[in-house]
Amino acid sequence: MRVGISTACFYPQPVEEILPVLAGLGVHAIEIFFNTESEFQPRFYEELGAQARGLGLDVVSVHPYTSLMEGLLLFSDYKRRTEDGLMQYQRYFECAAALGARYLTFHGERFMGQTDTPERWARKCAVYRRLCGIAAACGVTLAQENVAWCRSRDPAFLAALCRDVPELRYTLDIKQAYRAGHGWKEFVDAVGGRLVNVHINDFSGDQSCLLPGAGSMDYAAFFSALRGVGYDGHTLIEVYRSNFGSPEELARAVRVLSRFAPV
Repeated sequence: MRVGISTACFYPQPVEEILPVLAGLGVHAIEIFFNTESEFQPRFYEELGAQARGLGLDVVSVHPYTSLMEGLLLFSDYKRRTEDGLMQYQRYFECAAALGARYLTFHGERFMGQTDTPERWARKCAVYRRLCGIAAACGVTLAQENVAWCRSRDPAFLAALCRDVPELRYTLDIKQAYRAGHGWKEFVDAVGGRLVNVHINDFSGDQSCLLPGAGSMDYAAFFSALRGVGYDGHTLIEVYRSNFGSPEELARAVRVLSRFAPV
């Protein structure tokens, strides 16, 4: 396992300004969070990829800004919009591939108390399979993230996807598990060896997102559990800009995690 950082930590600073900062912190693994459609144009992401390579940064995964509306784009009853959404995400997978990223982080449907009929579940799984196939054709893997305001807030929902869409893989987010009222281990148990990416932070009491080392997270138990399911991927710090003052605070968080995994 290696420790890295997501560009999301510095939002709303432009992503191209963030890469030199991350390189200066001594990390090599990063996730790029794209914040608008123009950043998915080749003339932008090709330059961004060249910048990352020049700085010695490994782009592990990408995260699209449309994660807020993936349920509407891909899983609604309006089939034409689903087809358009699939084409849109193909462009995102192509961007990820051009950057050398292995994974695209995916939120999926918003949680609004809904349940699925057998027919709706079958159609949902069919869309997931198509997404996974489009991603694979680009050399990228779709990674469903657990998100507190999405259907993926429920470990049982993810376990059902794990059962019925075997090609799907998963991103574990610690703060989102905490916000959903679940322990991180419930999600590790639900998806097991299909984890490919981890967003890591700390928490304490009513603070769901803190820098690693600033809360009560048991990292020894966490990294032990990841190794127990065969996980050997990256753990990427993903916090908010309000969670730290200077980049040196992020560097200290990296050092906290480096006791358990290399940078």
